[in-house]
Amino acid sequence: MNAARQFVYLMDEEKNFLKTLLYFDLFNYPLTADEIIQYSSGLTYFPPDRVLQNLISQKMLFQFQNFYSLQNDPALVLRRLRGNALAEKKIKTAKIFSRLVYCLPFVRAVMLSGSISKGYMDEKSDIDYFIITEKNRLWLVRTALALFRRVFLFNSGKNLCTNYFIDTQNLEIQEKNIFTAIELVTLKPMCGSSEILKFRMANPWAFSFLPNIPEEKASPTDTNHLLKAVIENFFSSSAIDRFNQWLMNKIFSYWKQRYGYEMDATDFRIAFRSTPGISRSHPQFFQKKILTRYDQKIREFEIQYGIDLSL
Repeated sequence: MNAARQFVYLMDEEKNFLKTLLYFDLFNYPLTADEIIQYSSGLTYFPPDRVLQNLISQKMLFQFQNFYSLQNDPALVLRRLRGNALAEKKIKTAKIFSRLVYCLPFVRAVMLSGSISKGYMDEKSDIDYFIITEKNRLWLVRTALALFRRVFLFNSGKNLCTNYFIDTQNLEIQEKNIFTAIELVTLKPMCGSSEILKFRMANPWAFSFLPNIPEEKASPTDTNHLLKAVIENFFSSSAIDRFNQWLMNKIFSYWKQRYGYEMDATDFRIAFRSTPGISRSHPQFFQKKILTRYDQKIREFEIQYGIDLSL
């Protein structure tokens, strides 16, 4: 029988670095030293290289070139580099579709979300968009984009996956955790700089989870199109408000019928949050899966190495 592993004391910086790496290890994604610091949940007072080398010496961490991973597998670095290259290539397509979406009436801002916003894609990845609309027009915009995708993209979300919308009156993200914080700070601005600035100012909580995130540079100022303004003025009646509400009710009823049996009521309300100012449709409820796996991974790592990662 093997002797029990001796308990190891770790500095807060070491704990924070390990927890950051554990999170990204869920995606088999090695990080550079700068990225480890950037996504760490605490400030770093010791030289980062010293902290990383100490973890390597204890065989909790492995280094491949300028990347660090909890897995002793250099193939993960090659996988990451291929994914980084593909994401850079796909950005050109994302810019085209972002401008197209922004030209629609009542769209106030467009940002990239998901894997492409973090600079990584594989062949199965969609290009995900986070869209801010005018108040009382969110469900009109969502329906218009769904019809466009169905007619012109043969219902493919490969280049236009729109599963998260908020309006200008609902800029604060309600779920506040490490998953939503990382998703928020990695959103890539594409169009609508003034509304994107308001969105950032409405979500300062994300930086309590990630205090080392650098300040994002503002996206270029966007020019309002006359035709867009004319169309918006035409569709400004109270009848359109009621139609927007009707669309919300119909779409939510469809989601309830199709996906409601797959998860409990609480999870469904979060995964398919549907209000006049928020629309989210995540059938896989990725947020819960990641947070659950993350907690499990921390506990398993603590047992494996005889450590306590709580702060």
